[in-house]
Amino acid sequence: MKSILFGSIGALVECSEIQRKAFNSAFQEYGLDWHWNIANYIKMLEEPGGLNRIVEYSNFRLSQEDAKKIHLLKIKHFKLLSKNSLKPREGIEDVVQYALKNNIKIGFITTTTKETLDLIIENISNYIDFTKFDLITHDELVNKRKPYPEIYNYALRELKVNNLKSIAIENTYESCNSSKKAHIHTLFYPGEYTTYDQSTIVSRDIFGSVKSFFEKA
Repeated sequence: MKSILFGSIGALVECSEIQRKAFNSAFQEYGLDWHWNIANYIKMLEEPGGLNRIVEYSNFRLSQEDAKKIHLLKIKHFKLLSKNSLKPREGIEDVVQYALKNNIKIGFITTTTKETLDLIIENISNYIDFTKFDLITHDELVNKRKPYPEIYNYALRELKVNNLKSIAIENTYESCNSSKKAHIHTLFYPGEYTTYDQSTIVSRDIFGSVKSFFEKA
């Protein structure tokens, strides 16, 4: 059985700038004098996981409990800022329709929090019918988040699909490492805030890249 695995929020929708603004609003509400500018935030995005990002930025002075409180505030502000402003990235809707027409299983294989996941799904459900997805994951399903391959190994088991007949779409180097370690062919579909060098192979035409993979498989 074949599968297409959307590996992160950023693979589906471009929302990094809204996320950055939501973090800054959360810091202000929590009483912190932090401000993440665009340059710093781009650097931070090289490592996945908003909770870890908060703790590391505090030089580990904040506890996980404090970080969770701030992250919940960030989700609140993200909800306000993202309302009626998100849509799938170019080619993503075509990929979903291609999977449905060709009996290819679809997964949304992320290790973000369930709260953030629900927000994204709610915001773009007018474009993508997530009830047609065969598997949607979140951080509570695994012990180790990306870049560890645990979530992808979990997805392969749950979907009962062959890794050699599956393809993952990721938008950062670190997340690509997660799917590659699970021996899944991976397309690198960087977003506006993703840094990469000129020698990196990227997928500009994501629908064309997906279609080409399955035609050759």
